[in-house]
Amino acid sequence: MAQYTTLSSEEIADIVSRYTIGTPLTCEPLSGGFGNSNFKLTTTDGTFLLKICNEKNLVELYKQITLLEHLQQHAYPTVYPLMQKNGDALHITLKNYNVMIYPFLVGSTPVPSPRVLSQIGEALAKLHHIPPFDALPSFPMGMAQIQPFLDNVHTTEFAAHPFVIWLQSELEWIVPELDKSLPTGLLHGDLFLDNTLFDGDQMVAILDFEEGCHDTFLIDVGMTIIGCCYSKEHQLKLESLHSFLDAYNTLRPLTDIEWDSLDCYVYYAAIAIAFWRFRQFNIRYPHTNRGESYQEMMVRATNWQSIN
Repeated sequence: MAQYTTLSSEEIADIVSRYTIGTPLTCEPLSGGFGNSNFKLTTTDGTFLLKICNEKNLVELYKQITLLEHLQQHAYPTVYPLMQKNGDALHITLKNYNVMIYPFLVGSTPVPSPRVLSQIGEALAKLHHIPPFDALPSFPMGMAQIQPFLDNVHTTEFAAHPFVIWLQSELEWIVPELDKSLPTGLLHGDLFLDNTLFDGDQMVAILDFEEGCHDTFLIDVGMTIIGCCYSKEHQLKLESLHSFLDAYNTLRPLTDIEWDSLDCYVYYAAIAIAFWRFRQFNIRYPHTNRGESYQEMMVRATNWQSIN
């Protein structure tokens, strides 16, 4: 469960009072997600998602809000934060918790079927047609964070950890293969299945733009393959993969050089998520149950490499 922060009933009441959403009845912690504390908030006016943003600082959060406002102007199918009575989407509590409240959409994480992946492919291609804006960062889980991590970790107990050794070894061959001349634009940055919402096999929304950025489109394509086209046993589902790529390519045709670079970027996406999970659950927030979750991405990376 991604719950790093808890709230008292008094804190919940104070937060809710900032909005025109009635008075609180219940506030239940939700599982899923890695970087926030999420709660299902029920009030006299309905049901909402209360999110405590554990990972991002204020500058990053306001960039995220700007991105959501940008997506809303383009009618993109995601969920948008509610505004407080003062017109601000972000509430900072007395304990300096950064809080946002969203409508609670009905749906669930889908099974990666061809129909599901076709809709995800269409949604990603539509996102990539939306122009970026200047305030967006580069891919936040990529080399911009991996290299400083490796520079810092070499003086710690983790320097000899098998994962760190593996990461250094993989970067030696993959970094020269990352082509900065490839088409770039607005990215989701973390399009895993649990960041999509479906009602049965019909897409409701693409969720969680916390890692939204301006970078190489193939990062998003590779990330979606790693995050959405594998079974729970980490086996690639080829029919779903083809449905995703066909749907995406119909709306935003990949160039020849992008097709040539795709394998590299799928592997890079797996490395980036493995790095993030290792750092998150072994260094930043040591977590007994999730400390080994980075290995899932290593398995998917190896699986992808073995068939390409």
